[in-house]
Amino acid sequence: MKISINGINHDIQDCASIQQVIEYLQASNNSNQVLLNGFVVALNQTFVPRSQYLNTQLQEYDAIELLSPMAGG
Repeated sequence: MKISINGINHDIQDCASIQQVIEYLQASNNSNQVLLNGFVVALNQTFVPRSQYLNTQLQEYDAIELLSPMAGG
């Protein structure tokens, strides 16, 4: 199944959850700095609460954005 993570295309197993994708990224050598500093997830431009990562199944061509918190004023 093809999905996009922060604008980069990835092939993942069918029926993967957001949690499984995060674990895959953390285990890969291409681990994103965002994963080390805390992040939130947007799936197809909609925020996903951390409590839903395991239960949110991905579909072909979904777009995931891993976003770092930003301070501002």
